[in-house]
Amino acid sequence: MIISARRWPGLLSAIALAIALAIGLDEHALAQGALTEPQAKAAFVLNFARYIEWPERTFASRESPLLICLLGRDSIGSALTALQDRQAQGRPVAVRLLNGIDETRPCQVLYIGASEARRLTLVLRALAGQAVLTVSDTDGFIDLGGAIGIVQSDGRLQFEVNRDSLEQAQLKASSNLLKLARNLATLKGKN
Repeated sequence: MIISARRWPGLLSAIALAIALAIGLDEHALAQGALTEPQAKAAFVLNFARYIEWPERTFASRESPLLICLLGRDSIGSALTALQDRQAQGRPVAVRLLNGIDETRPCQVLYIGASEARRLTLVLRALAGQAVLTVSDTDGFIDLGGAIGIVQSDGRLQFEVNRDSLEQAQLKASSNLLKLARNLATLKGKN
């Protein structure tokens, strides 16, 4: 099989994502200080942003940054802030810490912090129909309609995807990302 040189960067990125997510981030790696748990979760969020396609109208221009937002208090805050000026989808990443649901409009990725667990349904309802990738590590997140849930399983960080939530937000996930999900679900149940 011959692969054109133009495809190599995408292929290499896909392979790197596959390796990073397939091996998972286990407690041993975290304990050795390679990454803290918040840093590992922030790395997941950045990789999710790299493998999701937003509708063209989402961005004002080709140079517009991809905005990752944090709603609520969570230990991931400083790790997300460290993603500022990284690249995703050929765009610089900007990070914003939000005070309320009314500030979510410009966000492409919204990490919903642990402090918002009681208001998850309200937050997700407020975002209905918007091209926003919702991510959280709150238990049962995808069952409530969130798009991607970060979970701990067998001592490793993994993720679950709700395909219906992605579709309702008009977002397309790379097949490479979906293959690595621990669980693919719909609003009607798990597959």
